[in-house]
Amino acid sequence: MKKLIFLCIASAVVIFTVIVVNISPAINVIGTSSYDDSCKYFADMHKYAKDKTYPTQEAKDKYLDFLKKGKAECDSRKAMIGLEYASLNINIVCGFTCALLGLLLYLNVGNNIGTITGLIGLGSGVIAFVLTLVYIIESGIIFTQHVVDKNYQNYLNPYYNAKARIDSDGAALEWDDSKKSYVCIFYKKDNEDSLYRRYSDYGNKYLNYNSDVQFATDKKNYKYIADTYSCQYQGDPIQNPGLIVPGANSFYEICKMLDEKDIQLGYGANNDEKKPYYSSSTSSQKEGDCDKLYYTSGSDYEKKNQYDMYVTSIVLGCFIILLDIGLAVFGFLLFKEGNGTSGSVSIK
Repeated sequence: MKKLIFLCIASAVVIFTVIVVNISPAINVIGTSSYDDSCKYFADMHKYAKDKTYPTQEAKDKYLDFLKKGKAECDSRKAMIGLEYASLNINIVCGFTCALLGLLLYLNVGNNIGTITGLIGLGSGVIAFVLTLVYIIESGIIFTQHVVDKNYQNYLNPYYNAKARIDSDGAALEWDDSKKSYVCIFYKKDNEDSLYRRYSDYGNKYLNYNSDVQFATDKKNYKYIADTYSCQYQGDPIQNPGLIVPGANSFYEICKMLDEKDIQLGYGANNDEKKPYYSSSTSSQKEGDCDKLYYTSGSDYEKKNQYDMYVTSIVLGCFIILLDIGLAVFGFLLFKEGNGTSGSVSIK
């Protein structure tokens, strides 16, 4: 039974690894061109900036932190690419080797092959487990923490191509009664990245095709549909923040001013204090309050595909980790069994 289980586990490692190869994010999303990115660029810029004179020490520190984070994310991205290739190749090679040896062992081909098979299975399982685990951790960090399309070589406007995060209802801002104003849902002080989308955000149905949203006719969706009667966030909060808050240079500055009560955002006589409401498209009759302001910047179908690749590869990667553990455990059992058999023969 141990021989058959070992053979099945090794075969499963090969099968699931081949599947991951065809959907893995570094190979199919990030692309090998990321190998050409020079992370040393950020280190050189950081070294040069340390000796430069800036208007204020605060401005200098902010720029140095920006470069430091750019290098860290560049190193992380390269590490993920390298780990992806290494872990998948190791799993395929080791899995195929163990499957072949397991088949020979199951068919009773060769003498004393059990000890060798078990030893190779044990070593392969341990090595593959470590590499796959580190790869999954690194992939998860990029999936959940790295801002998509952030440009670290554009210090003045690194978020130009990034998109604002929205919650599960499709909203970017929500009403705060204590401030009598809307505030940004994902705003975190001193963390500008908190406002922009990661790959993990692209599973949100409001960023992809949804017939209940795009072609809704019942009043429950009037608050979302982009017309004059909805609770839409007017203007692009990243590319054109001046459309809603004159004088603000970024979406982060808008959110910061709202959080610190430097401005108010509502629908009163002075664009403050009153919470707006939504009505049907055929009547001005009030249907409900705008507890949130909804924002979309068009669909991101290709990003949904990338989201699916990340999720699937991480889930299957975790399953491969379990298979690697099984390969090591049954490899050890076969090795122990082989040694025991050899020992008993020598005694006789």
